[in-house]
Amino acid sequence: MSRQLSKGEIRRRQIAEATLDTIAEHGLGGFTVRAVAKRLPITDGTIFRHFKNKQEIVLAAMDVLEEELFTAALVDEVDPLARLRGFFEARARLLGGPRALGRLVFSEELAQAAGTEGFEKAAKWRARSHALILGCLSELAEDGRLRSDLPPAQLSRVVVGMLLAFSNERLLLHLTTDLEARIARCWGTLELLLFPCPSN
Repeated sequence: MSRQLSKGEIRRRQIAEATLDTIAEHGLGGFTVRAVAKRLPITDGTIFRHFKNKQEIVLAAMDVLEEELFTAALVDEVDPLARLRGFFEARARLLGGPRALGRLVFSEELAQAAGTEGFEKAAKWRARSHALILGCLSELAEDGRLRSDLPPAQLSRVVVGMLLAFSNERLLLHLTTDLEARIARCWGTLELLLFPCPSN
């Protein structure tokens, strides 16, 4: 059972989420304390009762993003294919959804605003994601279920590249198609790239 958050912790979380959404929508140039305060709505001064400076606010936003990246994406499945698919679909929903968080995950924008600690956090996300993908692909290779002409490490780049392309397609192509249909189409393409073609 998780403990109940204090009012201060709830407000810090709200500020961090509003910061994340502000930067996702408007970039770092649009990240002002006033813009964040306006989303909640609270005063600028209220924000600085909870955070010392903007860097600390961005670090809290990065914590929220990390939680969102891994909470839904960690699928409790024994089968490595089911884990990989669950990870891919959950991550694609987050990256390609209405909040447009993909550009923050695949860029250094948040890390730049948060300084050295921000770069370290972003590096940990990437390493954790890569380890999860590579682990699934390695298990599939051991089972003989992955294409054998490329090693799992190279194929992991295909998965990451597909997520990057997926997160950008909505912004670049101004897609309005159903998110779940786009995810299914991308997963289908990944299956063609990762797995051996069935013999006729």
